Amino acid sequence: MTWVIRLLVAAFSALFLIIGVRAMLDPQSIITQFELGRQGVTGTSAIRADMGAFFIGTGLAALAGLFPGRRQWLLGAAAMVALAFTGRLIGLMSDGLTANIAQSMIIEAISVGLLVSAFAILSPRRRDELAAQKAAEAEQQRLDAEQSEIDAQNEAQAQRDRDLAQPIV
Repeated sequence: MTWVIRLLVAAFSALFLIIGVRAMLDPQSIITQFELGRQGVTGTSAIRADMGAFFIGTGLAALAGLFPGRRQWLLGAAAMVALAFTGRLIGLMSDGLTANIAQSMIIEAISVGLLVSAFAILSPRRRDELAAQKAAEAEQQRLDAEQSEIDAQNEAQAQRDRDLAQPIV
């Protein structure tokens, strides 16, 4: 399970890093993709800086959260995406909904769910609990096997006792 969640977070990170790099290197593609309209030099600079920074920063934070002892970065990435989702909700109330906005909101909602789930699943406490549970199950299997062996020995001893109690004819 943990490798699946790690793979999904890595894919999320890659997607956000790609979008961020595109925003910095080819802002025109972002202007078209996000329907931002005609931009002057200041607007293009803002897209490079603001959108590039948001996507790259969020992608790097999610990626950092995959390393041992750094899972709290996943919540930082989730908070960034949740804030973007909140901005879209505000826009939804004032501007309405389009197919592109709905698609973005769905991706953002899934992303927040993924990142928060990854935080919970990759929890050291959860790993320790799973390890303790596996150890307890292994110990129980060992005790069951030991008890079966004792039962078999007792049955063999009882059979010998019955055999010895029979008179010799």
